[in-house]
Amino acid sequence: MTSLTDVPSFKNYLPVRIEFGPGCLSKLADVLITENCTHVFVIADPVVLTLPSVTEALESVSSRIAEIAHVAPGEPTLEGVDDMGARLRLSGADAVVAIGGGSALDTAKGARLLLANPGSIRDYAWPGEPKPVAPPAILLVTVPTTAGTGSEVTGGVVMTDIGKNAKVAAPSPHNRAQYCFVDPELTLSLPPGPTMWGGLDALGQAIGSIIAKVHTPVGDGLALEAIRLATVALPRALLNPGDLAARTDLSCAALLAGLAMNVSEAGTEHSLAHPLGSLHHLPHGLTVGLMLAESMDHDRRYEPQRFERIADAMKAADDGTTDGSRAVAAVRALLALVSCPTLGDCGVRQEHVPALVESALTGWIPVEPGPWTSDDIVHAYTTALAITRR
Repeated sequence: MTSLTDVPSFKNYLPVRIEFGPGCLSKLADVLITENCTHVFVIADPVVLTLPSVTEALESVSSRIAEIAHVAPGEPTLEGVDDMGARLRLSGADAVVAIGGGSALDTAKGARLLLANPGSIRDYAWPGEPKPVAPPAILLVTVPTTAGTGSEVTGGVVMTDIGKNAKVAAPSPHNRAQYCFVDPELTLSLPPGPTMWGGLDALGQAIGSIIAKVHTPVGDGLALEAIRLATVALPRALLNPGDLAARTDLSCAALLAGLAMNVSEAGTEHSLAHPLGSLHHLPHGLTVGLMLAESMDHDRRYEPQRFERIADAMKAADDGTTDGSRAVAAVRALLALVSCPTLGDCGVRQEHVPALVESALTGWIPVEPGPWTSDDIVHAYTTALAITRR
């Protein structure tokens, strides 16, 4: 008998309690009181500690704060997470509050992991043979101050292995926060660069989660709404940084994309992006934007119908095609609209391609909808390098 549905069996688990909306961070005290947290370890990007909303929220719980630890500039490293984990162990904390961009949130998740798991974060990192992760010992509250990574709701801990010049990850469902506060007001002061990079990261994560082999209907729904919101909100937020409505939509897009990635996975856009971060030290969201269209143009040949849904979410005009190229064109148009740099603008040259390919193959995320060869990866980087202007 022919099936009436193409929906597969699936499992999803989304345990994070989410508080979303302008001004919602003012409710931080309510959570800490409800959870009876009296010895809170705050991990924060020092820049965001000057934001009035953050200052007021921390003052409201000042009697409960044991320590405020600053994260180092740049993306997290294995050594930095180990150091933060050691400080957390010594603090006697009963909760962690993480405030900042993806780097601060990932550092906090990694440090808390080490509170319940002995050794170095390296022991729990992939690629390799990571040890299993035990459930968390204390509460985690995440407060994103950027709109992009979705780290506030994911189980990922992405770090740089400085010795190997490579990105590594220590993912586990046990790394997820118990609460998160997504307050778009915290993103109003973001400069244009981080605003763009975050929005492109959210868009890439949403697209990747739809076309990954492990996608589910839950993730698809979240991701399609993230794509719809990001496509409109990112250009608006860049044009008028003080547009709270645009910032709110972009924050929601990032949150939904993080949830979608959490129930699915990032895709080939991240496999191609990570080497640009580890080898050329470019911001993560920017690297996703630099390779997003090229990864899509390869993957669309295997799942064109999913790319057609992406194109529809981006409100791309019907051009008579059904091969997914409409989605690729829509992404290229968005990259041009927001003036995304090119690989060449970022200092990447053709002679760098062999090292990029080797790094990509080492850390490849194995959920692509169809096969990639080393020649395909070379072609993707070379195609991106051929773009001289958006």
